[in-house]
Amino acid sequence: MKIVETKGRRSLTLGVWHKPEPSQGASNCTAAKLVQGGSVVMGDTQNPTLAQLGFTGGEWAALVKTAA
Repeated sequence: MKIVETKGRRSLTLGVWHKPEPSQGASNCTAAKLVQGGSVVMGDTQNPTLAQLGFTGGEWAALVKTAA
């Protein structure tokens, strides 16, 4: 899993894994990737193929709004 640092980014680049800023430098956290159709997939940075959790665009927006 290649991960791009967010550095204050407020959006995800299509097809690229992003780790949240507070987790930069850590190796055991989650990362998110925007996929075709506007869905978002979250995965474990240490076990990227083990389990992934998918969200529709609306679900992701609600999650981010709630967590903010």
